Amino acid sequence: MIGFFKMSRRGMAQAVLPLFLLSFGMSVTGCGGDKAGGEVDPIGASIEVYPPKGGQGTQMEVSFDASRSSFTFTGTTLDFGAGIVVDEVHVDDGFSARADITIEPDAELGLRDLVVHVDGLEKTLGAAFEVVSQSFSVDPDAAKIGETVEVTMLGHNTEWVGGLTWPNFGDGIEVDAFTVLSSTLAQATISVDTAAPPGWRNVVMDNGGGDLVVNYDGFKVDRVALAAEFEPGEAEQGDTVEFTVYARGTDFTGGEAYISFMDRFGDNPDIVVDSVTVLDAENLYGQMTLSNAAALGERDVQIQAGPETVIIPDAFEVVGGDWNLEEVAISLSFTVVRQRDNTSCDLAERVSAGVTFYIPLDPPCPVPAGGGEPGPQLGGPEPYDNNGAWGIPMSDGGGGEHDCPYPTTIPAGDYVWLESDANTITMEKVEDPASGTVYYVAKDLTIDDYVVDNWYDLHTQGQEDGIGEYLLEDVQPTVPANWEWTSPIMCENFTQDRAQDQPFTWTPAETYPDAIFWVSIGMPPNDLINMSQEGYIGYAATIPWDDGDHYFAKDELVALGAQPVTHYAYSYIEGPPFGLPESIYQENTAPSYILLTQYMILE
Repeated sequence: MIGFFKMSRRGMAQAVLPLFLLSFGMSVTGCGGDKAGGEVDPIGASIEVYPPKGGQGTQMEVSFDASRSSFTFTGTTLDFGAGIVVDEVHVDDGFSARADITIEPDAELGLRDLVVHVDGLEKTLGAAFEVVSQSFSVDPDAAKIGETVEVTMLGHNTEWVGGLTWPNFGDGIEVDAFTVLSSTLAQATISVDTAAPPGWRNVVMDNGGGDLVVNYDGFKVDRVALAAEFEPGEAEQGDTVEFTVYARGTDFTGGEAYISFMDRFGDNPDIVVDSVTVLDAENLYGQMTLSNAAALGERDVQIQAGPETVIIPDAFEVVGGDWNLEEVAISLSFTVVRQRDNTSCDLAERVSAGVTFYIPLDPPCPVPAGGGEPGPQLGGPEPYDNNGAWGIPMSDGGGGEHDCPYPTTIPAGDYVWLESDANTITMEKVEDPASGTVYYVAKDLTIDDYVVDNWYDLHTQGQEDGIGEYLLEDVQPTVPANWEWTSPIMCENFTQDRAQDQPFTWTPAETYPDAIFWVSIGMPPNDLINMSQEGYIGYAATIPWDDGDHYFAKDELVALGAQPVTHYAYSYIEGPPFGLPESIYQENTAPSYILLTQYMILE
């Protein structure tokens, strides 16, 4: 149905008299001025038509509301013109009538006049109804207050497009998901807010660019509320708490129950549901653990149990938890990154130093299977000069990415610094407005600031509501030497025959035994290609003797396949475990490296 009956609402004094007269079979006339012979025109009233349009090839109901009592039970007929069949007319009272109509598939498009006949008299309503080509229906066409339902939209002559078309169910109804299955079929998941006004409302399908298709009175919000309550009403970051759901009119027994938590940005996985137990159709309880970095504020709770979906708006509030120095870990590094330009062969160089004081996520954020990047096997066999090629299974997409919260970060003053007898590296405070994180970085560093074979102390300025002043001695090392790559210089689409060994040389990095020198060939970042077309990404790596002369064997290159690859070489050192004196985290380590990346083509 395109539209539904909209009952006119008028005062008792206006409605009672005509109904009384009609009940005795008397003719009811309006007050519309004399006609020839002294008759009073019973259709002298203004008449509103709703809905104002309908689609080709559909059946619908159209209502007529008169400004004064005009219709009679036995003498009222309606004419919509060629191509529209009036199946039946219903007169509710002198003010209201309804017509069930069928619009033929080939009915002429556009506006048309309607003619109202009452007891042999007629009134023409100019341009009162429009035949349009597109229409659609919604099934089911109603939901309770607070309910979440799956609805199907079936179109007629529609041209819906995925990513462009979107429905609107009016105030108080949120479209949680929408999928276009074809140009005339779509599905949506909608949630009715507890404050949604009850009654019929129009559903609009927007194709973009002002192309709107309206299903008049296409969906009803039932006055019956699907009510539910969540306890507790407040939970603190980092807490593990038990919760209870009390509901009315639900059936939680239809399948395994799943609970998710939503903030103003949508579903937020920073709360882990440890367990859920369904007691009966309307009650369940469970246990949840809030991340110590859970976003503050009100949370909606969505409960899915079989076909039953219930949303409890503003179910509870996440409030801030206290932190103490025992929970603070440190991330510190001092690095040099060089990258050779493929066109000019020039080297771009970036020197960075940074530190973050943070509280590790609890519960920790899960890592997808196969995630992470390959790294050197620092504890590998000796002597060095051991090469290898490895395949890493590519993700099958089953787990997806985890949307982990940002850890809570703690300020330690306006700046902190690395200090040594050779020089001092000052790191200034940066506050990210999007995530709220606080970290410290050194700006405008050059290679002259990176003193090789050196040890730095970490010194904090201190802040009253954060971390105080501390001096952590000998925590940040630098690599023993500043080395250079000598051959081959990989640029201008440098190409390597995979059937040949690839020798390479560098100025010794003076790494062992404190540091390590590592060379690898891997897939380009963000452009991972299957290794041997078997669902693997590959990389070849070696930890050579630091004598400045080594090679990749042809067997290793063949395993990578014919394709562009990234070439990495770097010397790497890591400082000893350290931490703030009061902290339980004493295994922090500060890495440092000089890294070179180049690109080449394997053929």
